[in-house]
Amino acid sequence: MSNPLNIDFEVPFHMIYHFYTTGTIAVCLNILVIYLILFHSGKLDSFRFYLLAFQIACTSSDVNIAFLIQPVGLFPICGGYGYGILARWFHWSSHTLMTLFTLFISIQIQVLTICFLRKHEAIMNLKSTVKSNNYWIYILTYIFCLSFSCLISFSIFIADATKEDQYKELQEHYPEYVDKFRELPEFVVYVINWRMKVFFVLTGFATLKTTVMVSFLVLRMFNALSAVKSRLSKNTIAKHKITLRSLVMQFMVTPISYVPAFMLLVVTLFPTEYSQQISWYSMMIATMHSILNSLVVITTYPEFRKTLMFWGKDSRSTNPILITSMIPSVSHRTS
Repeated sequence: MSNPLNIDFEVPFHMIYHFYTTGTIAVCLNILVIYLILFHSGKLDSFRFYLLAFQIACTSSDVNIAFLIQPVGLFPICGGYGYGILARWFHWSSHTLMTLFTLFISIQIQVLTICFLRKHEAIMNLKSTVKSNNYWIYILTYIFCLSFSCLISFSIFIADATKEDQYKELQEHYPEYVDKFRELPEFVVYVINWRMKVFFVLTGFATLKTTVMVSFLVLRMFNALSAVKSRLSKNTIAKHKITLRSLVMQFMVTPISYVPAFMLLVVTLFPTEYSQQISWYSMMIATMHSILNSLVVITTYPEFRKTLMFWGKDSRSTNPILITSMIPSVSHRTS
């Protein structure tokens, strides 16, 4: 049978082993960061709870992708299956796994956006001696961000087609692969209809929204810190700048999560014989996000560096030993 799109229906164990390896490293690093946030983040004040929420979101996403779901794409056909624990042990449908995958990735990015919003609120309050009345605006924005994650997940959830329609799609566009799909224990093929187009539009809008919002918040925060620099102590300014720089660095590594998703769309719209390989390696790169994010958090917060690497003056200083107290005095020796 001809295979013009070079689609491999065998389980790509090199990708599965990669999931296990990066997932284990990511979970260990995330647990380490959670420990540091809980017990070595006194200078972060209440913001540490927002940072903690993001690390928990990262940990949940890593566990689901690397162990519970393990998505395997069959691109350029818009479909695939799961090889993780939920698929092999509990026989969850591939469509359900895809919905969970979308939900956890989206929540992870939206929680990071909420971290930026919380820091923006704190820095804006520095500009005025009177507390801001925008508390409910921030709360509503938090709710909007999390609700949008649910909306994106719901859009992919309702895009599911019956197995009859999926086989009809395969018979119409990929008849040479129908028998191969019948041999799979479970799979999902998404028909590019109006529901899938809604999902693509919402995903693109969410990416654009997050990028624009975060860029706008960062610009306002740096300008605000410059405006109040003369009125606040150096320690206060330094504390906010450290947190802001760390958030910016964390945001800079988030494309590792959503750029691979964009690549999946590209290989679907512009199919080649390398589409499946590109999709696999894109997913493998996406699982590196939490590892890099944890390293960014550890290296950008001085308190965490001090705890792990013994940096700072306190770790290098030692108490002087009074040698003279151990030497008998001259009067005692001569008496």
